[in-house]
Amino acid sequence: MKLNFFTSVWVRTLCAIGMIGILSGCAGLQSDTTTVTGSVSYRERIALSPDSTFLVVRLLDVSRADAPSVEIASLRQPVGNPPMVFILPYDASKIDPRFTYAIEATIVTENDDVLFRNDQMYPVITRDTPRDVDITVRPITTAQSDGARKTDGSDVSRDVAAIEARLPDMRVIPGQYAASDHTVTYKAYVSPDGEPLLVDEHRDLGKFGTSDVKLYYRNSQLLQFSENAKRVNYGGANDDTPLEYSLKLEFAQGRFASGTKTVNGAASTPDEHEISGALSQSKVALSRIDAMLAQLNTKPMPLAGSRIFVCDDQSRFSVSFDNDAERAIVEFPGREPLALTRISTGSGYGYGNEMYELRGKGEDAIWHTSMGKTHCAVSASPVSLALAPGDFPVVTVNDLKAEGNGIWTQHFDEMMPAITACLSKNSGDLVSVLKAWPMNHGMVGVRTVNGNGGRYDCLVPSDGMGTVHTELVEATTNILPGEEDVRFTPVNGAYPNSECFSHKRVEQDGVFVGWLSENTC
Repeated sequence: MKLNFFTSVWVRTLCAIGMIGILSGCAGLQSDTTTVTGSVSYRERIALSPDSTFLVVRLLDVSRADAPSVEIASLRQPVGNPPMVFILPYDASKIDPRFTYAIEATIVTENDDVLFRNDQMYPVITRDTPRDVDITVRPITTAQSDGARKTDGSDVSRDVAAIEARLPDMRVIPGQYAASDHTVTYKAYVSPDGEPLLVDEHRDLGKFGTSDVKLYYRNSQLLQFSENAKRVNYGGANDDTPLEYSLKLEFAQGRFASGTKTVNGAASTPDEHEISGALSQSKVALSRIDAMLAQLNTKPMPLAGSRIFVCDDQSRFSVSFDNDAERAIVEFPGREPLALTRISTGSGYGYGNEMYELRGKGEDAIWHTSMGKTHCAVSASPVSLALAPGDFPVVTVNDLKAEGNGIWTQHFDEMMPAITACLSKNSGDLVSVLKAWPMNHGMVGVRTVNGNGGRYDCLVPSDGMGTVHTELVEATTNILPGEEDVRFTPVNGAYPNSECFSHKRVEQDGVFVGWLSENTC
């Protein structure tokens, strides 16, 4: 049975109160013990067996970016239906207010094979961070929605070997910088057009030891991160005992795929802190390369916003440049949108994946496919088409609420701020809403479609304020129940011009806000 938002919160509250009551009964025996609470969820629609699958939650000291995290406390319990509530006791005497702590959540098999892991950091306790967190975990061995492919390690090793074979012919950018307690000397290897291949760093940690780090890149995304360190005065129980630390992480199109770790010869599984730390170090290294290239007047200069390109082979496509996310969405009429990630270039801009590339300067570009390449240029013609309101029946927002009938538009009024926020962030032209639905924790989900047929899922707070998350819906089979029934198009768009739709004008407080189009076919 699926719980609605209010039932879910009530059940979770009762569970938390019950567990706190149990713990409080032992307060006399554990006066210096306190807890971190929260929930763990995953988005995949699968059921895991509590007999053979377990939730593992760990409280980690992640204060040192160049050293393995230290476990403060942990728990292991059979999985349940998400969200899975946890209460993790820890010894308060082990907490230093100057340090940084985070929660790691994994779902493992009975043999401790990791199935799910959180891929972002959840800080707790110190530095004004909460003691209650809601964690999302993701599968680490399957493809993600951004196109990350599964690797078996051999592909990465082959690509790393190919990169090393190219190094003698590559451009070398040497450099040095200082951090809080160490200095770093490095060599960055880039291709003639500015594509990063390898950053090789040696870190002198002073009294704490040394560390050697290598970051390999493919298509300007982290491919492999490796670190070999020897530390002393680590801060543990045996400060004078050297700590031999080796870490190797492999990535598929920017997402963690697999990894190994040894500490003083003992093998273990890399944790979320080490994975997120590698990704953060990668971003810093890429920024440093860009800065060096900028000094040589070779920094890439990508376009911004949405543009329409027309090409010599008579093809036509739209490109939405998202410089913050370092990606471009390419959409051909009648085809599924293509998500391309940024590629470093000697000048101009470049985006690509394993099959397509778009490289250009200003309003001129070259579109590369497996069949060849063609020259394209930004079109000066208008790209939007606003249809006249027409002599359509009028329906008010209050009418939609009263009609109900199980259609998503009955909640249109309270979801309107979120819908407006999602429409303002959507890619492509002539965007309509296929469906919107309220979610837990005051969030709203919105699915949209644009004039090229590209569909996007959007997640935003119900009041429309805060961060708007959008994600391309790649598979045409990913159809939500009811998304084909009725769609909403704002006044600056164009309602679907098809005999399969009947249209109504939507008004809110006497103001025309858009069209409601019902599918009659």
